[in-house]
Amino acid sequence: MNLPMVNRFSRKMTTAVLVFFLAALIGAPEAVLSQDRENVPPRPELRKWSLQVYGGSFTARTGTGFTPFSGSTGVNSGWVNPAFGAGIEYMFNPSLAANVRYVYTMIENDDGLPSYENTYQSVSFGLSLYLLSLTNLDKGHSWFSPYVSLNIGYGQSEWTNLEGRPDRDATHGHYGFGLGTRIRLGSALDLSLDYMYHQFNQGYHVDGYNIINGIRDNDRVAGFMAGLVFNMGSSRRPHARWYSPVPATQEWRRSVDSAISGREDDWDRILADLDRQDARLAQLNREMQDKASQGDLEQARRTIEVLEAQLNDMGSQFDSDIQRIDRIHEAAGIAHLTPTLEPGFYIQTYAAWSTRFTHRALEMTRDGLIRRGYETDRLSFFVYQLPNGLYTVQIGDISSLDQANDVLTGVLDIFDDAFIHQHVTER
Repeated sequence: MNLPMVNRFSRKMTTAVLVFFLAALIGAPEAVLSQDRENVPPRPELRKWSLQVYGGSFTARTGTGFTPFSGSTGVNSGWVNPAFGAGIEYMFNPSLAANVRYVYTMIENDDGLPSYENTYQSVSFGLSLYLLSLTNLDKGHSWFSPYVSLNIGYGQSEWTNLEGRPDRDATHGHYGFGLGTRIRLGSALDLSLDYMYHQFNQGYHVDGYNIINGIRDNDRVAGFMAGLVFNMGSSRRPHARWYSPVPATQEWRRSVDSAISGREDDWDRILADLDRQDARLAQLNREMQDKASQGDLEQARRTIEVLEAQLNDMGSQFDSDIQRIDRIHEAAGIAHLTPTLEPGFYIQTYAAWSTRFTHRALEMTRDGLIRRGYETDRLSFFVYQLPNGLYTVQIGDISSLDQANDVLTGVLDIFDDAFIHQHVTER
């Protein structure tokens, strides 16, 4: 073996591998999004291993430049030389993978030439760069992912029936490249289309021809393969070959925007309530200035203090991110939404076009009665829709008018427009 030639071969392959690694690491999708990590959702756990089986042909012919099989004498081979193989691949990230491949083929002579057979098999290690994942495109490679690869390995050939030559074999190191694509058939299965090219140094006679002092050329073999790729692991997790962080990030941002929009609606309702309280407070201030007696003035001041306390309470609820709205929904659980009422006496406390404000009135009425010492567990609360479309809070049914008046006294502390309503069965 020519030692300087081997050293040149080693330096070339080392340089190529380092450049290949550097390009993959610079262009990986994770690096593209690393500048804005706070806006990216956590990446799911990815599957990374896959197995491949394939078959095809080493269409080696001297006159075909992209699939030559030539040695020192440039012997032509047949167009179709059946081949098969298998491999295993590991994905470092969605754009870079390492693989180990095995291929076996029987190369025979072309028609009209002396008969010979050359059994060729190879084991190689390679690095594959998936181009669309490298550019971080979120569209176009959800089912289609092309790649380029570099490989180094060992090729072994055994040739027989060479005219004037004994049967022999040879084993030599090779280097080369590959092109291909993966087509997604499902979560666990892909279709593979591959082109493999193996180059040997001058002086290696893999084809079985090695004329002393003759004109020598590098032995090289190449072939086309098609096969199936089995993606290992649970199908509930995405495989790294088909994962892109861009769609996941867009979906995550859409959900965040939707949540923010919903909160803004709640905040708008709270601010509207605050505006109404401010308007009522301003109105009371104007009324206070018109009061002639000190008693009315003190009563107005106490009312203002109550409103200010309510205003502060609403502000704290706003700061606690719509907690008051949650309590309103919880309060709705004590009411019975019904289109009909049983005969009896009822206290009607509030009427509105919205069930939300009716539920708020229901909560305030219940709390006011509790403060006055009423046992609200003995009362029934109904959210009842009137024929004109308004929703009302009905407290009852109460068996006697005296008991109804007693409850009404407590309700009037909160709603001065509350009244007793006697419901009778329509005939």
